[in-house]
Amino acid sequence: MESAEESRTEQRMLDVSLILLVAYNAIYLADTFLASAWPNNLAEQAMAFIDERRGWVTLFEAVAAISLFLDLVVRFDQYETKRRNARIFCVAVASAGLVFKAFTFYLSSSYLE
Repeated sequence: MESAEESRTEQRMLDVSLILLVAYNAIYLADTFLASAWPNNLAEQAMAFIDERRGWVTLFEAVAAISLFLDLVVRFDQYETKRRNARIFCVAVASAGLVFKAFTFYLSSSYLE
């Protein structure tokens, strides 16, 4: 009985992590595209808040993206077809966002300037 409850708790944590990563990538894209058209927008303010905590956010993003990918591989057959397709898309967005932000944030760091 505890094993089933523990499994549900783990799945909820993974689902929350996935939602947070997709929301974070949506905020990042909104900030990127709206910065010149609409200065001082909500996405820009959210990214300014996140930029102050960049190290912790990146650490969470990396751990969560890797965990979500591994979970998708291990439990692939357990997801329903509709849920599986949405989950694959969201994990792909989260993973691609992590790689893209790694290039944009860290390749332009002070070490390379």
